[in-house]
Amino acid sequence: MSWKESLSNKLTTLASSEFDYIETKDINEASKIDLGCSGIYMEATVIFFEIKNLPYIVKENGRRKAAQTYTMVNEVLTAIAEQGGAFVNCYAPSAFLIVFPGRDESVPQAVKGALKISHALSEDFKQQFTGILGLEFAMGLDHGHIMGTKTLSDHGKEFLSWFGSCIYKARRIADECSRPFYVGISSAIYHSLGEDLRIAQRRILGIKKNVEMWNKISYQFDNVKKHLYQTNHKFELEVE
Repeated sequence: MSWKESLSNKLTTLASSEFDYIETKDINEASKIDLGCSGIYMEATVIFFEIKNLPYIVKENGRRKAAQTYTMVNEVLTAIAEQGGAFVNCYAPSAFLIVFPGRDESVPQAVKGALKISHALSEDFKQQFTGILGLEFAMGLDHGHIMGTKTLSDHGKEFLSWFGSCIYKARRIADECSRPFYVGISSAIYHSLGEDLRIAQRRILGIKKNVEMWNKISYQFDNVKKHLYQTNHKFELEVE
């Protein structure tokens, strides 16, 4: 049998198979995915994290420094995500998908995680990133159902490809966010937040005042006008 015939037979089998999936909150269930046509399905709040200007970093710092930057960012995202019960997927050469499995409870966890990431990269570990000229990043958040399918034989989560409308919406929201706004959330997420994640205390002329953390703007998604909420507010990392 030629390679073309072998490929044709494999595609025929996949096309005629019912796509089975495992519904779960636990990424470790991915170990049950076989090499056939099956996936993992979960409800989650997702953060689409993007290094906004990777081509500029390559141009100004070189390819090795850009690769080093990606690795360092991945370390920060993974450490903070794991504290909140989430996992990180390397989505693209300039982007990561951070998944917080769960229903309503995953929304505040993801928002807090995004605000911690913002603080970590711009404040806590600023010294470690000083050798990288012009690092810019943004995050978009949305909630929904996602499907992951394995693209390599390994069971590691980094080898799953994820699909879902909330991912594409989060990516579109991240497109709208740039300095000084690092984090953007969908309207649905904003309206589900408690006051502790919508209102912050700031000193104005020496007086403490409660201020709205989020700035509302309009954007287009699937040719429909929608609203998102963006912020430059940050949460400090807890010291244990």
